[in-house]
Amino acid sequence: MRVTKREFAAFKNQTKMRLHIFSKTTIVLLICFSMLHISSISAENNPNNGNSKMQSSLLKKADLAYSAAKYAIAVDYLNSYLQSPLADKKMANAKLANCYWEMREFDKALKTFQLIYPNGNQDAKDIDKQRIAELYARECKYKLASEWLKDIKGYEQKALSYGKKRAIDNMKRDSLDWKIGFTNINTAFRDFSPFIHNNDLFFSSNKNNTIRKKAFGWDGNNYAQLWQIALKDVKTVPEFGKKETNVESINTNAKLKNLAGVFENGDNKSISIESNRLLSKTIAGQSNPIGSTVNGPNKQKLNAGAIAIDKNNHFYFSSNYPKPDKNGVNRIGLMEGVITKNGVENISRLNFGDPNSYSVMHPAVNNDGTILVFSSNKPDGVGGYDLYYASRADVKQPWSKAKPLSSNINTIGNEVFPSITPDGKLYFSSDVLPGLGGLDIYQLTLQEAIAGSGKAVHLSYPVNSTADDFGFTQDNEGKNGFFTSDRLNSDDNIYSFSFLKLKKNSYDGNLNMEGFVLDKQTLQPLKNATVFMYSIAEDFVYITKTDEIGKYIFPLIVSSKVVIKAINKSYTDECLSTLVDIENANNDSIEKAPKDLLLTKYEVGAKWKLNNIRYDFDKYNIRADARPTLDSVVDIMKKYPIDVELGSHTDYRGSFAYNVILAENRAKAAVAYIVKKGIDPKRITAKGYGEYQLLNKCADGVPCSEANHQANRRTEVKVTELPTVPNAPNSIDYDKFKAGSVISKDILPKGFFEDCK
Repeated sequence: MRVTKREFAAFKNQTKMRLHIFSKTTIVLLICFSMLHISSISAENNPNNGNSKMQSSLLKKADLAYSAAKYAIAVDYLNSYLQSPLADKKMANAKLANCYWEMREFDKALKTFQLIYPNGNQDAKDIDKQRIAELYARECKYKLASEWLKDIKGYEQKALSYGKKRAIDNMKRDSLDWKIGFTNINTAFRDFSPFIHNNDLFFSSNKNNTIRKKAFGWDGNNYAQLWQIALKDVKTVPEFGKKETNVESINTNAKLKNLAGVFENGDNKSISIESNRLLSKTIAGQSNPIGSTVNGPNKQKLNAGAIAIDKNNHFYFSSNYPKPDKNGVNRIGLMEGVITKNGVENISRLNFGDPNSYSVMHPAVNNDGTILVFSSNKPDGVGGYDLYYASRADVKQPWSKAKPLSSNINTIGNEVFPSITPDGKLYFSSDVLPGLGGLDIYQLTLQEAIAGSGKAVHLSYPVNSTADDFGFTQDNEGKNGFFTSDRLNSDDNIYSFSFLKLKKNSYDGNLNMEGFVLDKQTLQPLKNATVFMYSIAEDFVYITKTDEIGKYIFPLIVSSKVVIKAINKSYTDECLSTLVDIENANNDSIEKAPKDLLLTKYEVGAKWKLNNIRYDFDKYNIRADARPTLDSVVDIMKKYPIDVELGSHTDYRGSFAYNVILAENRAKAAVAYIVKKGIDPKRITAKGYGEYQLLNKCADGVPCSEANHQANRRTEVKVTELPTVPNAPNSIDYDKFKAGSVISKDILPKGFFEDCK
């Protein structure tokens, strides 16, 4: 968790203001006095030419620059200080590594960290472990990244996924479905957080605008503003550096300068006149004239960005509070207005956040304007930044008190940049959930997010990458959209995407569990049966449907015992359990299920015998040892839409009339027990057959053993009808579970997997 790359790191630095609305998981807070690079330290300041007093002076200057977040200046002083054989190399390298990290000079950061920890992660601080792991992940060295993360609380699943090649491959399983492009709205500055509304694309950028003042500070750029452009004018172009594009190339001096971090946007202090002059020369000509600013929000004193709009044209965005707190930090709050043809009007601040202690930002709203999701570093959260939601009955009502989303979303790290798409899904970015590196984008339904159910699904490569990926938006059809990534030169840019789900028989490049679901009587394949796989190690349930030949396929991510269960309307369930060892799997990408799942169809007239229904001699009350068997009938009738007859049979001993009455009383007692357990009495009838349906030759006058008599004393259940029972307790709505879903086991009926051996 890159603490210093986020606003709270800036809070520790009392001279700086951090705005968290914009950037991505490296959540880099600063960068960029690098163009102010001090080419040399004068000879009289060389520690090799002086004494300890001169070394102390250099270190003091480095500390002053470091504490003021002027990392590029600090780097020069630290490197000069480190030339002395008397230098405290461990202390200086620790600050130097942090400077490179904040400046996004990741290769230098990693080399410096390696000097600090030559023997691996022994004695390393957790924050350094997290950073080093991300640096290795950015280079696709996932095994090393896993080693650095594995001992950190809250990062266990991410470390596990980094350590499994198949897990990484699984995150690229749908790569052929996505096509991405670099857009013509990108500049050498930060362009991020796109949002589609009607026929326009809104986005945030701190590119040059002569109307606004520059936010001189660690990067000298403008404050972030809101921009818009007609969707028809957004084009896909080759990436920076190619002469045929109409997007400016990034010159060497400007490249690092423009890379401020994910949550920061501006400083409340100006830099020196000399710095101003140098920056003005460097920044000139790096802005893209495409698009226009949004009237209204850009009148805010500091930053405005990260928007959301509902169907009522209510317009939400993040903006700094106008005054800093006692530490000089301008925190961030949420604003609301109404968008018109003239811009955004009637702007007011929502009653979330605290200008003196924490920020709220990155608003996301559902189409009806009744659910608002945002990111905040409130003190009661579980991580750095968590996602919260508020609700209301309609747009005329006030918002409820904000509540945090559950642990299926919020982690010990940072969850940021939520968005709610027209199809009712919540997209967000996290730097702790298993991913490819940095901030990765995840999605689940908004309903699941609020209920605390389901598992956030990782978007496949190439949308997600080893860099920071965030700020997802899509059109009404879900086929096209935009997102932000810093994969090119560590700079935030807006990418377009198109999505077309290709038909595939398996998950390419992964180990999969493959099996079949068949009709037990005919051995014919059961198409569209719902199949559940519970991975005990992951504690999640994967769902799929069988195809035309009754085949199902599940991805296998980790070594684990798995339980697989198939259900289908009018059939009994069937399941199996098996141990999966992906480390020692064969070279094939398919792991065969140990057996087919054979489902027995319920048909009118079908019978099955109930074992262990015992009655005392000449009695018909239900004994305690018979209750578990009758409970099984209750479970079956709660799960399946069947009406049944419960028939009781006796042996031949006693008169015909007496045996019929005794059998009927026993059947009625069993039915009464079942009805008392919640079964509609209209669905079950009692029938006493007496001795009229003997199973063997043990009739009057025929000598028989006690075992033969016992075979005739039985209770049978016969299916009499297959009606629809939509409200049966604990029944499963088969249409509710969609192929490709990943859910919590708790959503399923209690004991759903317990009968699987």
